[in-house]
Amino acid sequence: MDILLKITGTAQTDTVDTTETLTRGTFHRHGETLYIFYDGADDETPELITRHRIVIDGDRVEVQKRGAIQTMMVIQPGELNQCDYATPFGILRLDFYGISVDVEQTESCVRIRMSYEIRIDGTVVSENELLIEAFPTEENTTMLPSPDCEGIKEDTTAL
Repeated sequence: MDILLKITGTAQTDTVDTTETLTRGTFHRHGETLYIFYDGADDETPELITRHRIVIDGDRVEVQKRGAIQTMMVIQPGELNQCDYATPFGILRLDFYGISVDVEQTESCVRIRMSYEIRIDGTVVSENELLIEAFPTEENTTMLPSPDCEGIKEDTTAL
């Protein structure tokens, strides 16, 4: 199913940095597992496209990127997962410690809220929040089981 996505990420280090992405993608369900796919460009290299795959299975979320940046992040509460973050400039070894994952599903929206730490060599380098809101592009289509996601439609009408 075609969807509109609003992805808001907040990283707290010495300062707080918030980014927001509005894009189109696709949504699939296989049993209880949810899949979201979309393409995006990095701010520093907009000519290079990265394909994103997000897999939500209970309280476990995988975010895979392929293209200019290649990585597979796994966020699951109470677990530490290593990740090689391959960029055009080299590979970084990162650890992702999951704090919380909350998935809300309604007829008009899927909302995934994640909280996690990024660590390098055991040291916390940032505390992060990621909010992914997805809803169908077709008016009469339902996704699943937040009326409060309706507000993002106005933000994405230009897509």
